[in-house]
Amino acid sequence: MIQSYHIESILSQRRENPSKVISVLSYVENMENVNVSPYAKLCISHLLKPCLGTDMDQDITEALVSTWESLNLIIPHEVWVMTANALRDESIKMEYSFDTIISDPLSLFKCDRRVFRSETILPVWLHYLGCVRICSKHRIWKRFHTHRNAQINTRNVNALVNGQDSAMVQLLLEACIPTEADKESPDTLKIVQRLICQFVHGLFIDGDRDMLLAKILHFQTYSIELLPVVVEFIPSLFAVFNFIPELLRQPQPDKQVFGILLACHLCEKYPLENYLRTAENHILPRLLKIAFPSVPPSSVCAPSEYLVQVIPGFVHLAKAYPHFGSKILQVFDEIARGLPPPQEFVGQEGNSKIILVLRLHQVLNSSRESVQYEVDHSIKVEEEDD
Repeated sequence: MIQSYHIESILSQRRENPSKVISVLSYVENMENVNVSPYAKLCISHLLKPCLGTDMDQDITEALVSTWESLNLIIPHEVWVMTANALRDESIKMEYSFDTIISDPLSLFKCDRRVFRSETILPVWLHYLGCVRICSKHRIWKRFHTHRNAQINTRNVNALVNGQDSAMVQLLLEACIPTEADKESPDTLKIVQRLICQFVHGLFIDGDRDMLLAKILHFQTYSIELLPVVVEFIPSLFAVFNFIPELLRQPQPDKQVFGILLACHLCEKYPLENYLRTAENHILPRLLKIAFPSVPPSSVCAPSEYLVQVIPGFVHLAKAYPHFGSKILQVFDEIARGLPPPQEFVGQEGNSKIILVLRLHQVLNSSRESVQYEVDHSIKVEEEDD
């Protein structure tokens, strides 16, 4: 058996002798489980964080992942703790224990942020996050059943579990938001977004027939920048459309905008007939209420950032239902008529309110052109078919 100090010496030579490091990883991967723990800790602590760097030999990274997967079958709890400690953020001085991570799975997010842009290490991180989540969930339910309390019922426990899960998904989605650095590697960004969304999809369908977690998440809302991403990469998201009318009735305008944009993206991907009915009965009328919120109703539009955000979403709706485009255009025209014309503001462009109105005109014009294109293109296709 190779001594641990000898293994440590070899692992420190990852740049000079990558083949030796790979041999050590293979050796540890095939060790008897009674002896493997200290060697596993050496490999994970010495190599896992360096594997996040761009200068690490890819063969070593792949060998480490293979070793990690094998160790996870033999000593899973120990491996999770080793992984958490190896990847923890430098600001976290105290080492994690198994009890620590099970009690607070969200603490795993206090890790080296490069994890969320690593195509090879992120799957490992997501896997053990999922395992820790399940253990935490089981512990919560076990405590509920073994320490009965008249003041706590199953609804309270479900609320606790769903609250933890929704916070987890929020943090995962936050990691999907593009940064300046992502402009240099857009392919990597798309890969990690897909990996994270696949994980979130798994949470949504994890014994949750009512999609309650998905509903909680979308009533909390998240960055609208991510809507195209989640619609593309989370197959179960179509079920959220059932909650759209309720989401649009929320009193907060930002939630209404989020709901409209989500619905428009879902319609574009799933152009179903019943979705069109929701668009007619709920989505388009809600746009008018955002534009004309005054009571009693007024023909004067109330310019807002919400309108600037939400109007472009209707281009996606027109792509899904080109024949519905004429109704969208009518609403755009109604909003435009409710705004003072741009000519009134010549020479006054420095005023913030005027800037908002001018931006709104610009968004309306560009969105109108796009919707009109979809309508015209649809008519042209129909004529060619005839």
